[in-house]
Amino acid sequence: MVVPMRREPEAFGQAMATLRADIVDAFNRGDVKACTRFYTNNATVLFPDRPPIKGREAIEAILEGYAAAGTKLASVNPVEVGSSGDLGYCAGTYQLDTPAGDGSTMKETGKFVTVLTLQADGSWKVFIDSLIRDTANES
Repeated sequence: MVVPMRREPEAFGQAMATLRADIVDAFNRGDVKACTRFYTNNATVLFPDRPPIKGREAIEAILEGYAAAGTKLASVNPVEVGSSGDLGYCAGTYQLDTPAGDGSTMKETGKFVTVLTLQADGSWKVFIDSLIRDTANES
């Protein structure tokens, strides 16, 4: 879904809530193509324990691994959301849940900062996405 936007900060907050819900839904359905449509073609993703991932195709390849493992976004909780001109940001906390072979669930919690850019069509897309892990592999 393309979320058209005006440049007013309150409008960005509303669009960000819709965008976040759409991304979580697509991720939890394992729809990697839908997830990557929310990124610019030259986006950069910074995941823990990996070199920077540059470009939509590379991001798609990484997300395929999460989808194959059955990973779900259990929570995404924004703490700060704002915009100025053609740039917007969202910072908060997240939890990823991944099924383990023994029937337990591995939980990863952390913080994130996402920078978005306003596109010519009025939509916002992720340009930089950074995850900072707190814990990993908890059951």
